[in-house]
Amino acid sequence: MLNTAWKEDVTSPSAGLPQTQVPGSVVTLLAVLEDIFMDKSQQTLSNFYKGSPPKWINYFIAEEQNTLLVRRKGYDEIIKQIRKCQITNRTVSSIHLFHHPGSGGSTLAMQVLWDLRKDFKCAIIKQSNEEPALIAEHIIQLFDNQDLDDKRTLLLLDDNSSEGNLIESLNTQIVEKRISASVPVAIILNTKRKHTIMADGPLNLKNRLSSKELHDFELKEAEIKMKHSEEEMKQFHGFNLMRNNFSRRYVANLSSVKEIVEYARRHETACSTELFSVLALLNSYVPGSFLPISRCLDFLTPQHSQHSISQQQDNNMFKMATLLDPVETVPGENITEKMQFEKDMEPFMDLIVIFPRDEMKSECVRLAHPMIANECLNALAEAGITTGEIAKRFLESCKPNEPPYMVKIIKSLLTKRETVEENQEMFSRLILDIHDEGDLSMCKELFEIATNTFKQDAFFPQAFARFLYIVLCDYDEAENQACVAIARDPENSFLIDTLGQIHKNHLRTLTRTGTPALQILKVADLAIKVFREEEKAAENEQDPNSFIAQTKKISHAFNCRGLLGYIQVANIIFDALTSLNRALGDVLTGKTSVRALPAAKNIRQYEDLIESLQNKVRKKHKFFETYLTYSKPSRHKSERVSVQRDVDVCYSKYLLKHSNRGASSYNVLDRSFAGLFSCLERNYCSSFLEKLTEHTKNIYKGRKFDVDAAMKYILSIIILSNKDETSRVLQTLTDLRDILWGFVEKRNIYQSPEFFLLVLLMFWPEENHDQPTPFQLDLSNTVENVKAAFDQKYLKHFRSRYLRPLFFLGQGTGLKRLVHSWKIYHTIHTEDRTVPVQKSETWATLDWGNGRMWQDGCIQNLLVRVNGVFKKQQLFAYAGDKQIPVYTDQSFVSCEGPASFFLGFTIKGPVAYDIKFDSEETHKDKCMESQDHYKPHPTCYSCADFKDLTNWKQLYPEVLNEEEELSERKSERLECYRVSSPAGSYECLVSGLRWVCDGAVSLKYHFADWEPYREDLKRMQFEPCGPLMDITVTSGVLTEVHLPHFACLGEVVGWSSSLNDEVRVLDMQDGGMLLEKCELTRFHAKLLHPTFSPKGLLIKTGFPLKVHCEVLIYQTLTAHLTLHVYLVICDQRKMQEVDRQEKDAVKISKPAPRERLQMKSWYTIETKKGKDDFSSKINPESVKLRHSPIKYCEIYVKNAEDDFELHLINEKNDKVWAAEIRADEYGQTSSSPAETDNLDQMESKKSPITCRSGLCV
Repeated sequence: MLNTAWKEDVTSPSAGLPQTQVPGSVVTLLAVLEDIFMDKSQQTLSNFYKGSPPKWINYFIAEEQNTLLVRRKGYDEIIKQIRKCQITNRTVSSIHLFHHPGSGGSTLAMQVLWDLRKDFKCAIIKQSNEEPALIAEHIIQLFDNQDLDDKRTLLLLDDNSSEGNLIESLNTQIVEKRISASVPVAIILNTKRKHTIMADGPLNLKNRLSSKELHDFELKEAEIKMKHSEEEMKQFHGFNLMRNNFSRRYVANLSSVKEIVEYARRHETACSTELFSVLALLNSYVPGSFLPISRCLDFLTPQHSQHSISQQQDNNMFKMATLLDPVETVPGENITEKMQFEKDMEPFMDLIVIFPRDEMKSECVRLAHPMIANECLNALAEAGITTGEIAKRFLESCKPNEPPYMVKIIKSLLTKRETVEENQEMFSRLILDIHDEGDLSMCKELFEIATNTFKQDAFFPQAFARFLYIVLCDYDEAENQACVAIARDPENSFLIDTLGQIHKNHLRTLTRTGTPALQILKVADLAIKVFREEEKAAENEQDPNSFIAQTKKISHAFNCRGLLGYIQVANIIFDALTSLNRALGDVLTGKTSVRALPAAKNIRQYEDLIESLQNKVRKKHKFFETYLTYSKPSRHKSERVSVQRDVDVCYSKYLLKHSNRGASSYNVLDRSFAGLFSCLERNYCSSFLEKLTEHTKNIYKGRKFDVDAAMKYILSIIILSNKDETSRVLQTLTDLRDILWGFVEKRNIYQSPEFFLLVLLMFWPEENHDQPTPFQLDLSNTVENVKAAFDQKYLKHFRSRYLRPLFFLGQGTGLKRLVHSWKIYHTIHTEDRTVPVQKSETWATLDWGNGRMWQDGCIQNLLVRVNGVFKKQQLFAYAGDKQIPVYTDQSFVSCEGPASFFLGFTIKGPVAYDIKFDSEETHKDKCMESQDHYKPHPTCYSCADFKDLTNWKQLYPEVLNEEEELSERKSERLECYRVSSPAGSYECLVSGLRWVCDGAVSLKYHFADWEPYREDLKRMQFEPCGPLMDITVTSGVLTEVHLPHFACLGEVVGWSSSLNDEVRVLDMQDGGMLLEKCELTRFHAKLLHPTFSPKGLLIKTGFPLKVHCEVLIYQTLTAHLTLHVYLVICDQRKMQEVDRQEKDAVKISKPAPRERLQMKSWYTIETKKGKDDFSSKINPESVKLRHSPIKYCEIYVKNAEDDFELHLINEKNDKVWAAEIRADEYGQTSSSPAETDNLDQMESKKSPITCRSGLCV
């Protein structure tokens, strides 16, 4: 739910942020961040340091007092991603932040929203039972209700697991309501707690700090000590844990934790011990959970029954506060409750935090940190109080009418299953831990208590049933519990599935123990009946977004587990019966009947079941053939391989089973429309496809008025043409149109979506084809027809699933223009591709929404870009003089006007891919006409007379996603760039690469490593004189390319002849090294009509080269001032390498040397204060200017407080460079606003990084 949890306060609900409700809403779904605070108590920060949840008042106070909070390392990356989303043309975007519990993920996300609250309309999304469609409606209302002159993008913090459904609902409603916004509607920052191991990454926040973060906490600690006593500091567990880098030793050594063991042994049955153990359990297994003090007093009631608050003995006064209906309290009651709680829990208060929540009238309680909770559970276990016993006591204390938040906590304990590498764990973490301890009876007891306490909830008995059959193999009791769950929610198909799975697993167990056929069929019959019931229930469930969902059981996705369960049981039956009697195979495949087989006499009571299996398997195979071919779970997620395998194996057993090769009881050539389409994905050979085409042709000849026979024949021709363009059995596109047109003219008969799909493919006008056609067809009407037919036939089953593109419009004429989507996959998975791909990727797993594959030159040569226009969230394709509506999988920001795209066709109709808008504003963002914005070249007085007369247009390239694009070069950690340009002369503002083109071109390039070629170059007596660049032209032709170099051309007598004779460009061709001549300009080497492979400028070994260089300075994060000083040639690859090496340091930017320096000479570093030496330790004192390896001088200054100078001295004892290092630079602890504002710009050099002191919990 979008909740008012933001309106938190340190004293009372009224002191928080004002509630903001969307007009027309029944409940408050949106909470908007506004800078209104009534209480600015310093105690708020103290509670935060101790471990209370982050509150907006914390950020307000920190900002007001100029004591900013420590930002975890993901901060800059999140800001960068948000800025990118802000300038994209998508109306809705999302960013995922994964974090370990207690690692500061929530604090970081809130910090981002706080810092961006002036640029965005910020709101929070909290978990709720509301449907994504309703939440999306309120988000759009909030966006629409802004002033027209101040429409800002919504920045939403989301902790929901249904984020994907929310984005889908937002896009759908934006399109339906034709919202045309000038800015994106919403950017969703999705935070997800992960208990499992995470890979390293800027958006994966772990319980481990970088050296910079540790340094920031060190600075913050010094600041806090100035305001708080040593005793207070000891209680700041939230801060201290992070200051000690989440050290488990720190937690174990806490005196409060050590004392728990002895106290618990002496007071094991005390109510305070019981309550503390429950808090430890909840905060360990459900991080972020809490208990209201009023709920805690229920545990402590026996201790203070005669207390001065005896007036509360009325049961209503002990009623637990709920999130939706908080208890009424009298003035001062909360204070009295808190005092009583603190008194009763005094032995544990050092580890407990108390904090208010607006939705709770009673203050809330939790332990300071999940790691402390974990250690407390260990201490309690040492005292003889096990985790299972704690959970049992807690559940026994629960009542049937527990409020929703408490039920949610209990479900997290018992039923929530973590996802590890896209696979769900079998049970919740608590159950798994108790199971691992060997206490299976305790697991069973916990499920029993929850099931018997919450008699209306179906999920506890369902989880209990799963545990019984999976772990204990107690199928009878598991069946009983599954039936209890179903009785509580009879229309829920997923509950029925649990019962089916119990029978299926029982059946599988019986087949392994030599059980007689009669007993096997008895259990199989039970399983089959349950899966049929599940199938019926699933058919009755409706999409929650549908108009009839209010009166039906709802489910986001169609539950096909009943159909799959039937298939799996049929597989088991076939294997079990044929292993007992091979002759039963003929019965199962329909060759004979049960009665005709004497050996089957004892199983005749299951005759109907056995003889119905083949027909039922055929029907279910037909369902899965379309379900798995036309769709997949989501764009990023594919079906489990086992699903397709189980379906194929079962179909083969029952319908293609044969005793010898070539004999079959069912014709392998008889295929459905979807089955024909999947032939290419199954990699059938051309000869088989020709037989298949001849087979469909013969059937069509015998049934010329059968539209299904005609469709299959036409499709088989298209499939074969994509496999073998030269096949003798192919027909022309005109012939196929003639066949289909006869059925198109019969307008009054119902046709399938497959029929209208073929109509679109056959009759979509060819580009630049002006010849009149005899077929007059309204394609817009056909698009409407295919959608209507899809809705009628497939919408229920395919809801919430991603529809795969089946065909694309290709270049060429005739059948060549109908490109099967398998051909796209096949093209990008051939050897020597320019776009790296995942080796495990298949056609079934291909991500069609990933823009990277559309940039492949071969794909661009294969497909045709269709022109169209975008109007009010509707995209149209030009087809002749008509505008045909096409689908997109996203909505766009005010992109009215021309567009181009690749046109694909799903079973629902035409869909646009790789949409590009012809927007002048977009082009201006990419092309920087003014060179004043950024100067990629050094300012060198030695070569200042060399002028560049060409007017280079400067562009920022797109930095490709490293995980996707550089999968084969991850160890190098290089960035890959992509850029497109029209005719003209251009320069990349990141790499320095220049190019000239007479028409539109697209390039991809990255820096490469000289190291593999160094030995060969040494033999040839050449060495690098610039970066090595790997360039690929993905479309278009270059007339010139200009490679950057670092040589200085100034003061070289006769440089045009001498230096030009000494330089060459490396050209790698077919594994061989070629050296080609070039023309030198001030900063570049010019090549005409280039061919592409790794290229870079070389210079003859021994030439007295003088170069442009940089002095790079980094402050390491240590207690005393320590600088790393590098002398580096002006090679962007080398400078990026240094930046990566010093990624945890603070960069101090200084101007480069204004004069060229001699290559391979030694330079000495000195520190000065005025004319005097400045006290420092320099090691080593000299550095050598060279290409590789790059080394630094370390400068150490103890207790640095003053400004000083760095000098660079050459071998002649001349000063060639100097820079002042100011105290406010190396002591700086805050970032400038300009740095934040420009984070969306890609820079060739690492921006200066500065520290922010404060706490991040």
